[in-house]
Amino acid sequence: MSAVSTTMQRSDCALQTLVAKAASQIAPAWPLDQMIAVNPWWPKRQQHFASVCAEQQLLAGTSCLMSAQWYLAQWQHQITPMHLQQALQQAELTMTLDQAVTALAQPQELRRWQSLAQLMSEQTPAQRTLPWPQLIQQQLSQFMGLYYQYPERFSVKADSPDHAYQSWLSVVCHDKGLQVLTGINLTSLFATVPAQPSLLLQQLSPWLQIWCPDEQAKLAYLENLLQSLSGWAGWQAWLDWQQQLAGRQGHEAVCQLLYMLLGWDWVLWQHSMRDAGCHERLSTALTRQSTQYTAMMLNTQAQHSIRQVWQRALELSVQQPLLRQLRQSAKDVSATTSRPTLQAAFCIDVRSEPMRRVLEQQDAGIQTLGFAGFFGLPIAYKAADSKLSRPQLPGLLAPAFEVRQVRPENVTLLRQPALGWKQSFDLASSSLGMVEAAGPTKLLSLIKRTFFRSAAPHAMNRYLDDGQWYLCKEQQPLTVAEQAELAGGILFAMGLTENLATTILLVGHGSTSCNNPHAAALDCGACGGQTGEVNVKVLAQLLNSSEVRAELNSQNTVHIPSDTRFYGAMHHTTTDTLEVFQAPAEANWLGWLSQASESARQQRASQFAGPPVSASALSRFFTLRSRDWAQLRPEWGLANNAAFIVAPRSLTKDLDLQGRCFLHDYNPEKDPEFSLLHTIMTAPMVVTNWINMQYYASVVAPEKYGSGNKLLHNVVAGHIGVFEGNGGDLRNGLAWQSVHDGSQLRHQPVRLTVVIAAPKQAIANIIRRSDDVAALVKNQWLWLYQLDQDGTLHQWQQAGWHKVVM
Repeated sequence: MSAVSTTMQRSDCALQTLVAKAASQIAPAWPLDQMIAVNPWWPKRQQHFASVCAEQQLLAGTSCLMSAQWYLAQWQHQITPMHLQQALQQAELTMTLDQAVTALAQPQELRRWQSLAQLMSEQTPAQRTLPWPQLIQQQLSQFMGLYYQYPERFSVKADSPDHAYQSWLSVVCHDKGLQVLTGINLTSLFATVPAQPSLLLQQLSPWLQIWCPDEQAKLAYLENLLQSLSGWAGWQAWLDWQQQLAGRQGHEAVCQLLYMLLGWDWVLWQHSMRDAGCHERLSTALTRQSTQYTAMMLNTQAQHSIRQVWQRALELSVQQPLLRQLRQSAKDVSATTSRPTLQAAFCIDVRSEPMRRVLEQQDAGIQTLGFAGFFGLPIAYKAADSKLSRPQLPGLLAPAFEVRQVRPENVTLLRQPALGWKQSFDLASSSLGMVEAAGPTKLLSLIKRTFFRSAAPHAMNRYLDDGQWYLCKEQQPLTVAEQAELAGGILFAMGLTENLATTILLVGHGSTSCNNPHAAALDCGACGGQTGEVNVKVLAQLLNSSEVRAELNSQNTVHIPSDTRFYGAMHHTTTDTLEVFQAPAEANWLGWLSQASESARQQRASQFAGPPVSASALSRFFTLRSRDWAQLRPEWGLANNAAFIVAPRSLTKDLDLQGRCFLHDYNPEKDPEFSLLHTIMTAPMVVTNWINMQYYASVVAPEKYGSGNKLLHNVVAGHIGVFEGNGGDLRNGLAWQSVHDGSQLRHQPVRLTVVIAAPKQAIANIIRRSDDVAALVKNQWLWLYQLDQDGTLHQWQQAGWHKVVM
């Protein structure tokens, strides 16, 4: 083999490695029916937050910070001189407050990496055609929607590892519309694009090496391409994520999209050769950009530095009142040992905090707990007579068990008429006469939905009932010993190992909304974007089982008193209603739940304009919102989340945390080896970071990391995501109406504050053992504080603890 051939092979291999690395930098975006919150910069957690902000500005053309004008509007209101001074000190900037204000107000011209398509559009004289970047985005986005809607319609062999890329190539090579839109015949150029991605990279490698020899600049080039279609890249990353949960590594799905984008660049480059002057100018611009990449990045970081200070000042303005409350409360905590009358375990979701507070106010014997909403059950729910299996656990995890309801065989007959009527519209063979015949029926349906609002039925949850559950692993039922092991581990993690009440509620949560493609985003993120109904019913059955209890007693792990009864329950967050499954009609505690619901609605009414005053009218007000098919804001979800508190409930019980805090119960005295603390910091803390960062990103960069205007949404391929309008990139993240009420933001864009009441050394050991936790803390993706029993606070900074002085 010649030296030239060897060099070329190494170059091709190096490019393939960079392609895979660029693909690995895309965060997954869950489909609509399983939508959970995701930190859109999660793959970049090993980089410092400030560095990622600069990189996003340069490669994606979007900011990870609010505008200078917005920060200035907070000055002397939300942000005080004290907050700004502390932020300047933390950033080690020696400037006065006046200088910081002046520096923020200075106009900035932030450069960004320009793709080949953008450069070509600038080189091309003004004409009545779509700009190249918009044309490429439109063509690829429409193809992707078609590909996932009708995958069987493509002639590529189904077992091809490059099915998506080859399907795209088979379409684009015969796309007559491109010539109509551009006035240019590109067919012959697309014919030169290889059907094998490896050959495509082989063609591209020498060209890239000419103008972009630097490896970091090559990676920037590839990431910039993916950022031009980041919505679809997120969907592809989700497909890869599912493969990784199943034990198969790689980022092949994202790579398929990147190959398509590279194919487009190859065609544009060949097209540029038709004009020698344009070709030369492009070469010069690409080379200059490549050689200046590092300088551009450093310049962007420098220009961002003052806004980073103001962002930190904003976060201090939110943190400090909370830390003062917790510090004072720690000094006043008094332990109680009497047996509770009622215990209620809620999800750590911020919407649970106000409900827990008002429920505890109903009686001194009520104790509430905070735990991850899937209640530690690593399950997937398989509906009766269905091939579908739905995860009911955080997206970070893969299900270990499957649960089904035990049903009579004839239940499915009730479902067939409705399914048949719907399918008559969905099938390609449907006649126009069928649509015409349905016209009057649909009109009646619209009138009914407008004036007689009924709850929207859930596709799968509508068939849940109070029957028995069947748990299995690899098609085999769980033994009693396995069920007991599962139950004991959950009780230990929840802290329910002693002093159990006679009545224990396992309170899942879910929302109710109508005509809302993003409804799953309002359900339980810990349950994989589903309600917690399945989990609480399964766990209640497990813990009430006499066989399981006997096994627990024989193992001497957890003793459940014979008079203790567990009930599955639901907190309906849109209406603030508490529902208990199979509740005894004579139970006095049902009145407490009803009163708590009423109090929670009264507190939440202030979030809406002109709510009614009376309890009954207020209940109807929230119910109608949940059933209004034109309602853009059925509830505010997790908007304004700001902190994650890991501590005994006694620390926060008397505090009004305004529904801004995730509350996870934890008592270090019951966790001598700190295994529970490790689980909390490596799972729920990561999940709360995802939630916090999705809301943050949807506010600071709504055009990139939000899904736009709900009024313009069109669902793509049934469940994948939405277009805003009839095209463009797939839109991920939260709709603008989910974070803004029409006049002001309903979510303050602040990074998560985590406060843990545990020994400093125990927390530090977990940081050192977990790469993900260390990355989040050290790179300032969140702010970590430790609280001692005497109220002393420490913050983790620069790989160590520093006492907080306020």
